[in-house]
Amino acid sequence: GLFPLGADLEDPEPLVRSQPTMVTLVVGAECYDIMAMVGKGTFGQVIQGHCRSTGDMVAIKILKNCDHNGQIVKNELRLLQALREGNTKDSHIVHFLESFSDTVWTYLVFELLQQNLFDFQKQNNFSPLPVRHIRTIAAQVLVALVKLKELSIIHADLKPENIMLVDHARYPFRIKLVDFGSAILLPEVCHVQEPYIQTRFYRAPEILLGLPFCEKVDIWSLGCVMAELHLGWPLYPGNDEYDQVCYICSTLGLPRAELLCARKQHIFSSLDQLLLKRMLTWDSHERITPSAALCHPFISMQEVKASFEATRYYQLSQEDLRASCKDSSMAKVFLSTEKGAFIPLPMNTSLLK
Repeated sequence: GLFPLGADLEDPEPLVRSQPTMVTLVVGAECYDIMAMVGKGTFGQVIQGHCRSTGDMVAIKILKNCDHNGQIVKNELRLLQALREGNTKDSHIVHFLESFSDTVWTYLVFELLQQNLFDFQKQNNFSPLPVRHIRTIAAQVLVALVKLKELSIIHADLKPENIMLVDHARYPFRIKLVDFGSAILLPEVCHVQEPYIQTRFYRAPEILLGLPFCEKVDIWSLGCVMAELHLGWPLYPGNDEYDQVCYICSTLGLPRAELLCARKQHIFSSLDQLLLKRMLTWDSHERITPSAALCHPFISMQEVKASFEATRYYQLSQEDLRASCKDSSMAKVFLSTEKGAFIPLPMNTSLLK
């Protein structure tokens, strides 16, 4: 048999059989005629199928049962069953129809929806969406999140790609929340070790900081989505975790000290202690002067020396400082540059005011 997505099919008796004009997925007495591939994600692909017995068009998510993926498949199935039992029909959550599997693949069958919000925005050149439409979308997602909280489920990957338009021509901006592959049951959160959840642009601060988390991570993600729909681009488009934190700090300021657990302290060693608290103030009268800033432990490298004196990073940092102050008036400040840290010479206290 031929598989429509070009994947290697290890099962000697695959459930997909080839016909002259189309590929058919056979499930017992049921047949799904495969029409097209409509999406591809990290852990699976989604195809559009036609159910012969009902005449309905469906979306079939195909996941491979192997290694780490196997656990992901089991988790998603478990969460989908919980959603089905929770009566989510009117909660703007995608309707899960059935699942089946063979020795290699698991197939999850859902109602067919039209288009995700990312593709919709891309199709419209990422033009900012009018506020009234954002309000409509947000209200529906919030309904979905209320239901998920009732069922003690965290979606954990809320983003434009996972919010889908149902039928935009007939029902403008009617949406449903999809993709529960990363979802977590709230009572099991305490068992999640070193969580890598949520797509980075929409990752909540508590995840970035390694703090305890709850369903409110989804609220953070929704806020990011709403801002993105309004702006036409992501609010916090970090290239990595550190960059993500920097973006958030640029709008929210630095986090309170008690939020910084030891595991993530290194992220803020160059944010919280780098003069920024005294440089970035609303009131210019409170802002540190250039002279005083030269005596700051960050510039003098006294704090860096204590922990990193033997490292190549420390040596390069010293070389950079020496090179930067050579033949300049700043050299007077760093005349006592022994093998230790840069220690500024005593200065007239009037210079520090």
